[in-house]
This record gives sequence, C-alpha cells and structure tokens, in this order.
Amino acid sequence: MQRHMNFLGFRPKTRAVIITALAALATLGLGACDQKPQEAKQTAPAAQTAAQTRAPTTPSPKLHLDKLKRHEDPQPAAATTFQDADGKDHTLADFKGKVLLVNFWATWCAPCVEEMPTLDKLQASLGGDNFAVLAISQDKDGAKVAAPFAKEQGWKNIALYVEPATQFMREAKLRGLPTTILVDRQGREVARLEGENAWDAPEISKIIQDEIAKP
Repeated sequence: MQRHMNFLGFRPKTRAVIITALAALATLGLGACDQKPQEAKQTAPAAQTAAQTRAPTTPSPKLHLDKLKRHEDPQPAAATTFQDADGKDHTLADFKGKVLLVNFWATWCAPCVEEMPTLDKLQASLGGDNFAVLAISQDKDGAKVAAPFAKEQGWKNIALYVEPATQFMREAKLRGLPTTILVDRQGREVARLEGENAWDAPEISKIIQDEIAKP
C-alpha cells in the first residue's frame, strides 16, 4: 500500500480531487476581489454628480481674540507688489489713508476658506472710504485659480487680489496661512492674527472702528 502513496500521504486519485477543489476555490476568491473595484468604478460617477450639485458650504470659524497680537512698536507694512483681477500692480501704500485688514489666503487652505465669508461680511458692513478688507491670494496660479474659486464660493464684497510669487511670505514674515494683519492709516502693521477667525464678530468691528477713529 505504501508504494501507491505520495510524499503528502494521499493516494494519487485523492490528491487529484484535492488539487481540483483548491483550484476552484482560488478562482472564486479572485472573482470576489476583482468585483469590488468594478463596483467602486460604477458608483463613483454617481457620487461625483451628487457632490457637484451640492452648494458650497463651510463651517463657521470661532472668534479668537487671544490670537490677535498687537505690536507695541508698529512698523511699516511690507511693500510687496501684488495684482488685482485685471493684472494691475498694487502695493499696500496705494491704500494709505485707509485702515486695512489684509488677509493672506489660498484656495487649497481649508481654514482660509472657512473664514472668508466672515471677511466678506466685514467688508460689506464697514468697507468704504475709511476701511477695506484686502484678501490677497497666495495661489501660485494666481487669478486663473482664485477668480473662479471666489465666484463659486459666492464672495461678493471682497475684491480679488493675487500675489502668485509669494513674496509676501518672506517680506511680511508670514509663518503660514491664513494670516491677517491690521494696518493703520499711516501704513503701519499694528496687529497680526495667525490662523482662522470669525471676522464678522462685534468685537472685531469694535477694534476696527477704534482704529478708524484714530487720527
């Protein structure tokens, strides 16, 4: 009997049955694994369509007055050149005589996008001859990316400015985005806040109105 058994301890006919069964199981297993990617590909377009039809929504940021750092010895704000939506060059000196809230942001920066509606509301409520919000995009593709993004988000009160060379990052010593600086009528940076903030809060309006009231 031993001469009819292989090294696995099974008779040849038994071994053939086992091999056939294992092959069948392997085929079933491969079929199940291959089915999942196909299912994902079929459902992906539906998910994308749903996402495209949803209106853009962003969570509201919290007020962070503790992050607002006032400068005891205000210095002139950075003289970096930036552009408007038409490609015209500007510097912050062009707005001298106004109190400015200058926000540095980018389309890929989630906290930037979250706080932008509050900046838009602030411009709507206080913007005018004495005050302006300047939101300067740091996207490397400039207005090509920032303009359609701002339109999609529905920001109606803030004028579009871009600085794709990101010189402000160095000259204004920005450590990250978003960063917002408060500039007085003389063109000096008097305060800075790093991170997102609720810029439409009454406390912020009071700070800006107090700055506007200064000679």
